Amino acid sequence: MTQIILCRTLTKGWINLAYARQVQFCQADPNIYKEQVVCVITWSNGDQESFFGKDAQLIAQTWRKYTSYK
Repeated sequence: MTQIILCRTLTKGWINLAYARQVQFCQADPNIYKEQVVCVITWSNGDQESFFGKDAQLIAQTWRKYTSYK
């Protein structure tokens, strides 16, 4: 059974992080984006999608919740 890890982003709606092959977080160039957080997701089909600012922060919170050891 496929796991569901739902995250609601402000600009792209609901995404299921269970289909993420890789999730990367970094800070954008502060000269351009004022220390904005960037998230790049590589999906299971190989496609990549970028998320910025609040969307990236929401994904980071959800990702930490489901990947942290308890």
